[in-house]
Amino acid sequence: MKGNLPAYGQSFFLSPTREDGLQLTMMYEDGSVYTDLFVDRRFEGYTNVVHGGMIFGILDVILWYVILMDAKKMAMTRKVEMEFFKPIMCGVHYKAQGKFIKIEKKDIHASAWVEDENGEVYARVNAIFREGKETDVAAIMKRLDFSTTSPELKEFFVSLAEQD
Repeated sequence: MKGNLPAYGQSFFLSPTREDGLQLTMMYEDGSVYTDLFVDRRFEGYTNVVHGGMIFGILDVILWYVILMDAKKMAMTRKVEMEFFKPIMCGVHYKAQGKFIKIEKKDIHASAWVEDENGEVYARVNAIFREGKETDVAAIMKRLDFSTTSPELKEFFVSLAEQD
């Protein structure tokens, strides 16, 4: 499977209708979730540098999607280790992506990072998630925007809701 992932309708990071947000498009291919990243100066932490909290938020969304796609679990962030190697500049194109690593007992491990066009990593988060046992999967699915999602990926998401 590959293609555009559905956007959560109210998401600051993803919603295509939130003018105050980033309107990112998440893609899935070969076990990786990724997005092209271009952040303007509205979200700078200091002169022309993207605020670190914005970078973490973007990577956290990627982690959620990659766990959903590869582990087929609705999970929530439990613990993270974030490293910034170089400043991520406003107005510069990057790629943010993530990979599922493993499930160990109740812990779901995944990693996400931001890299430039040459593959140099600027920031990385290693995270542990836990499955959300009280999560209403059907309610979440109703809030997803499938308008740019392939029929195959939409079917995958529908099947997750049916398992709930």
